[in-house]
Amino acid sequence: MVLRCLVALVVLRVVQCGILDWARSDKIEVNLPWLPFENETRCYDDLGCLNITRSWYHLILRPINLFPLPRNVINTRFILYTRFNPNEGTYLKVEDESTIEESNFNPNKSTKFIVHGFIDTPLSNWVRDMKDELIKAGDMNVIVVDWAGGSLPLYTQATANTRLVGMEIAHLIKFLMEKYDIDASDFHIIGHSLGAHTAGYAGSLVPKLGRITGLDPAEPFFQGMPPHVRLDPSDAEFVDVIHTDGKGIIFLGYGMSQPCGHLDFYPNNGKEQPGCDITQTPLVPLTLIRDGLEEASRVLVACNHVRAIKLFIDSINTQCPYIGHQCSSFEQFMAGKCFTCKPGTTNCAVMGYHAHTSPGIENNEISQSKLTDLVGNKYFLTTGREFPFCRRLYRVRIELAKPRMAESWVQGFIKASIYSSAGVIHVDLTPSGETKLEHGTSFTSVVSHPADLGGNIKKVELSWEYELNVLEPKTICLFWCNDHLYVESVAVDEMALPGRGKRDASFSNKLCPKGKKSYSDIASRGKGVFVDLCKQSDKYDKS
Repeated sequence: MVLRCLVALVVLRVVQCGILDWARSDKIEVNLPWLPFENETRCYDDLGCLNITRSWYHLILRPINLFPLPRNVINTRFILYTRFNPNEGTYLKVEDESTIEESNFNPNKSTKFIVHGFIDTPLSNWVRDMKDELIKAGDMNVIVVDWAGGSLPLYTQATANTRLVGMEIAHLIKFLMEKYDIDASDFHIIGHSLGAHTAGYAGSLVPKLGRITGLDPAEPFFQGMPPHVRLDPSDAEFVDVIHTDGKGIIFLGYGMSQPCGHLDFYPNNGKEQPGCDITQTPLVPLTLIRDGLEEASRVLVACNHVRAIKLFIDSINTQCPYIGHQCSSFEQFMAGKCFTCKPGTTNCAVMGYHAHTSPGIENNEISQSKLTDLVGNKYFLTTGREFPFCRRLYRVRIELAKPRMAESWVQGFIKASIYSSAGVIHVDLTPSGETKLEHGTSFTSVVSHPADLGGNIKKVELSWEYELNVLEPKTICLFWCNDHLYVESVAVDEMALPGRGKRDASFSNKLCPKGKKSYSDIASRGKGVFVDLCKQSDKYDKS
């Protein structure tokens, strides 16, 4: 009863103060961190000042705002690695120029920053792995940002600390630009989770910063907020983002689903990543044995969230390009509706380290205004369950015949074996389960596989299995119906990245059944073989 009275008094006081309608703060007697106070500013030595205006608040999305902890508590540090010191980092301090002058920092080389996120440190395995792959990829300066003193719980305080860490990064960049006459375009900041927004804060303070890569930017307190609160395309000349855990915090998804870059990639729809379902596979015990306690804990708590890191690391030196396709939805992409990738266009893009080489924007061929037109678009692709994650994309289109004996529709499962001079791959064309197929129409499925068939398809074998559904009488096929599948042709497109002079990035092969019949009659649990190249029909659309 006492507790209820206290709650009632608090609610009454809230209403009286006008909190619910965002009344002026001068009516409030107590300095509460979740209420907007106008004109409150705190300064941090030569870094500059911060304030918290009403635009930083939202009753649901961001009800609490704090100022960062003191600089000496967060203790942001910069650790430099180069090919001359790939394993032993050296600390750089703006206030002590000798630490930079006596280091292996080379102003003639590009500089990459790696920024960790919440409850993370520069000692994490992924930081080391990313640093190693970057140095392997090119002769560059790699600076690891250590803000472990500010990344610990509470989350609300950590989000506030990112603003100060962003100022620290910007301060170092400006110092290097002034001292060594370096152009802002030579800097690239790579940030994970809260580190992605930290990169955004830094970029907002450095005009024309070259690039920011956001690896599954944190959702809580950022999604749905104005651009100056979170990572957004204005923070750098080029902002690319990988979304892997966008289910929403209510469903334990830690990453943003909202586009926040020039190029936003959504591997596997950006929500659930293959191999991250701990209820289906013994992920944690295997990871514990193979990679240790740290990685096992990441798999247990945030497998989807850290997948963006692994995809980016894999993309640095792989020979397999991560090709994303601009599409209205992941379902449309998987149905083969978005499968063009032509030179000079922006309907496909490269995810990861080589995003700047995407068709249409490589070598700055695309203007900044046109790059801005890409904001809000989503690029979809599929990846594998484990390293190496990159997969080749294939679109399989089946033209169904409709002879007199055929049922109007059947439902079941289709698998394909695709043969080429480079080898054979086996793929599931109905991975979502039993699928309804209407004779006289076409069925399209996008599948992925590690192997590259080189675009020269020699033969396709289709395996068909009819599936009945006891809840749907029409599917019960015993003696009075035909469970065969009738197929006219099979077309296979393999997506490749276009280069200069290529007419199209899609290698298309259309095959028909061998013999005089215009279609293949495939019984349930039987196979149909397609080997003869057939003339492209008008109804076949390569787009």
